Amino acid sequence: MNSDYSHNPLTEVALALSMAFFALMVLTIFALSQKQFKSIESDKISINSKSSIIKDKKRILVFYHNKNFYDQNLKIWRLENQGKQTDRYTLAVPKEMSVKELFEIKKIFQGLDLQVAEQNQQWNDALENISIKEDKLS
Repeated sequence: MNSDYSHNPLTEVALALSMAFFALMVLTIFALSQKQFKSIESDKISINSKSSIIKDKKRILVFYHNKNFYDQNLKIWRLENQGKQTDRYTLAVPKEMSVKELFEIKKIFQGLDLQVAEQNQQWNDALENISIKEDKLS
């Protein structure tokens, strides 16, 4: 690149300014694209700890285990049998549950206020015992 302008100091300044402008443009595009993703977050499933389940008493606590829903008394629970008691549910799921299965369950509760929490080991053990008893009866 030999040219009459290659050693001109103004050429160096113009090149530096163009690189700075380009960097600002890239950062602006990145920031605007992140704003779009933040609006999608409102549709995501919120994951809460057990302590927040206890504080929110207006929610119905439902457990999911082996493709069945259970209430707090470990009885089989069905959404269609609930009527219009509430549209706020907290679903406790096992920690080894796949994301695909979680989104399929989310479709069942579509249009309802659903929070998802992880089951602790005591609930997992209790639900396993229920499953074993149901298998023996079958």
